[in-house]
Amino acid sequence: MKKNLIISLLGVLFTIFFVETNAQCTITADAYPTTVCVGDPVTLTSAGACGYLMYNDFNNGTPGAGWVATTGVDFSNPCNPTADGTIYLWMGSAVPIPRTLTTIDFNVDGACEISFDMKYAIQSQSSPCEGIDEYNEGVSLQYSVNAGGTWVDIAYFQPDGVILTTNPGTSGTCISSPYITPFTSWDTYTFPVPLAAQTPSTRFRWIQLDYSSQSNDHWGLDNIEIVCPSNVQISWDHGPTVFDPPTVYPTGDTTYVVTILDTVSGQWATDSVFIDVKPIPTSDFTVESPICTDELSTIEYTGTGSSASTFNWLFSGGTIVSGSGPGPYELQWPVGGLMYISLEVTDSGCTSPVTYDSVLVYTAPNVDFLADVQDGCEPLDVQFTDNSFPAGSIWDWSFGDGNTSADQNPFHTYSNAGLYDVTLIVQTAEGCDDTLTMSNYIEVYPSPVANISADPTETTIVSPEIDFSSTSTNVNTWYWEFGDGTNSSDPPVVTHEYTTDGLFTVWLYVESANGCRDSAYVNVEILAEPYFYNIITPNGDGRNDTYTVENGERLHNQLTVFNRWGKKIFEAIDYDNSWDGGDFADGTYYVIYLYGNELENEYHGTVTIIRGM
Repeated sequence: MKKNLIISLLGVLFTIFFVETNAQCTITADAYPTTVCVGDPVTLTSAGACGYLMYNDFNNGTPGAGWVATTGVDFSNPCNPTADGTIYLWMGSAVPIPRTLTTIDFNVDGACEISFDMKYAIQSQSSPCEGIDEYNEGVSLQYSVNAGGTWVDIAYFQPDGVILTTNPGTSGTCISSPYITPFTSWDTYTFPVPLAAQTPSTRFRWIQLDYSSQSNDHWGLDNIEIVCPSNVQISWDHGPTVFDPPTVYPTGDTTYVVTILDTVSGQWATDSVFIDVKPIPTSDFTVESPICTDELSTIEYTGTGSSASTFNWLFSGGTIVSGSGPGPYELQWPVGGLMYISLEVTDSGCTSPVTYDSVLVYTAPNVDFLADVQDGCEPLDVQFTDNSFPAGSIWDWSFGDGNTSADQNPFHTYSNAGLYDVTLIVQTAEGCDDTLTMSNYIEVYPSPVANISADPTETTIVSPEIDFSSTSTNVNTWYWEFGDGTNSSDPPVVTHEYTTDGLFTVWLYVESANGCRDSAYVNVEILAEPYFYNIITPNGDGRNDTYTVENGERLHNQLTVFNRWGKKIFEAIDYDNSWDGGDFADGTYYVIYLYGNELENEYHGTVTIIRGM
């Protein structure tokens, strides 16, 4: 009940602190608000006076000398004691309507205050402690300046806990369960005496004009006092500084002391109010910038807020990868541009100025490329095309075979068979890069190696068969073209018989299982049948000077010449048409001519030497 609550005529509530009283001076220090941030304004107020005009605590069990109370008033503390355990006045179930307590006339010609303790019983409790519930059943504080002829409201205590300037007379409107309001506990209420009531003869009363029944709507009063100022001086101080209220701007926790002094009697009193000053946090932070869209920016808080602070971050378009509260944060921006960050920090109700910063985000390339062919036979020529976006300024190709290129769209030849990974690293002018590796992107098939041989490479039309063979590798199919309009698909050895003489180019085309091809060729010649001349005239005129076998010089042959008696007079292997008859006499001689690869063909004839022609 010693907690004081100063209330103006408009019903504004101020927090009241413990009052230290010296002699008959009292002073109460107030502040609004009592918890502030650095630099915020605080309004200091005080209420006090020196000398009591009146004090009535009902401890003698009567309304007070000359005071008038409605019959049936109770002084037995029927509804629990006050905070100090002393006697109070109770308007209980024995008191009819109107329930009133009226003072005698007082000289309140000056800035006086009237103060009292009051309590409403709680609704639905047992009588005589049954509480006020309807809005028109509350208690009014009034004054009269004409000996009670007319009364004027100072305040009306509406049962819902609201103090009004007058009774609205609202019946039927009730407070709600559980029926606990600010008025259902003892508390102290203080009002300045209105200017119109400041006369040498003013009386006061507390009046309840309506109730549900005499057994309902009970209430009580205690510790009524009127305090009026004399020749007083009120001053505020904090340390050596004297303040002139109402406004101060504390920068740290501060106790402000107010002193009231009666300059005539020397009586004085003090009170103090403590202002809890909270520091304003800062919202500084650092940002990693610039970054690429595929990178993370680290944002770190460097301000002074505590871990209990509230952090209001704004990341324009950013995706939070990690971080909460003060951070640090890892953020990524999916698109390029200038991105903004702001932070506001609130700590113990104090809010920092907003800090702004930005992150410059460059667009990282999205690497993509294409090859005009992805598989083929060795050697394989490949044209690569860079399709990355946005365009880069530096390219680093790795073809997988140990070769590289810095061209944007390189041409590369794969010389050896195999599977090759292709990697492209693209870097933009801003330094952003991306890498793409295509695994087993290029497949180079081994090509077959064609070769061809002929046995023999020359023969006659008499023996026109030639054996062709190949030791080609990695071959799935063979295709022969014999140069005479015929062909064959037999692998890898084939015999061909020519039907005409001549020079023929024979081609062999081979193909692997993957469609890779190679070719080789060989020239063969089919010689015409030898033609034998049977007369020589070795006279040096350049005609028929030697024994000539036409078409025979290019054949493997053996020439043997006999005289008429069967004696061998000349023999030559691979005869070259150079025999001129030697020293032998004119006449007819016998000739045996063997020819062919195995000398399997044989000719018998004669040759006649005639020198005189």
